[in-house]
Amino acid sequence: MIPIYMGIYENLVSKLDRKEYDYGDMLPTEKELCKVYKISRMTINKVLQMLQQEGRDIRTTGKGTFVNEPQVDKDIFKLASFSEGARLLEYRMIFDVDEKIRERLELEEIDFVRNIKRVFMVDGDPIALDIDRISSKIGEKLNVEKLKDSIYSYFEECLQVNKSHSDFTIKSTDATKEIAIYLHIQVGDPILYMKHVTYTKKGMSFEYCHSYYRADKYSLNIRAYR
Repeated sequence: MIPIYMGIYENLVSKLDRKEYDYGDMLPTEKELCKVYKISRMTINKVLQMLQQEGRDIRTTGKGTFVNEPQVDKDIFKLASFSEGARLLEYRMIFDVDEKIRERLELEEIDFVRNIKRVFMVDGDPIALDIDRISSKIGEKLNVEKLKDSIYSYFEECLQVNKSHSDFTIKSTDATKEIAIYLHIQVGDPILYMKHVTYTKKGMSFEYCHSYYRADKYSLNIRAYR
């Protein structure tokens, strides 16, 4: 027999999943929940703490308990391109390549980069902005329409570019005016900034990407091995 608090927990999770309590709604008070489930306030408090630890609700002191919008998770070690709701903002070829980018991508004088700017949407809200520089070494032509989907899948399936790994730099920063406009946030709001260089299995660097993620809608998963 499962504990009483687990039964209540599963019941509330089911209501949240069915959007009976939608994002931004206030849950019934602890006193009201005690009456509904006919249990002690201590038990209800434990259930709410379990929901809170999962990010399923958010406690606001003095105002009650409100349903929190879940964050989008990303596991950087899977190297999967996040393509749900991608919107292509810009695609252009740059021949006068910045020296830092030229160095990271090991470009020669005749090489250029393709600059790809995309914003990613979830449930109608922008959550991430990517500014990608792709080396001309991986192909003379790119299908622009395919850039709205998974870039890595396109590279592998159509260009036979097999990626090996990426080197990441991650830090928190504040949104600039340009980023704030694209992500529908305020200038100075906290964001997660990530840049990476991606390599083929032959050791050639072909992608130098800068990504900006909304801190209120995005979380990052990392697994550390001994």
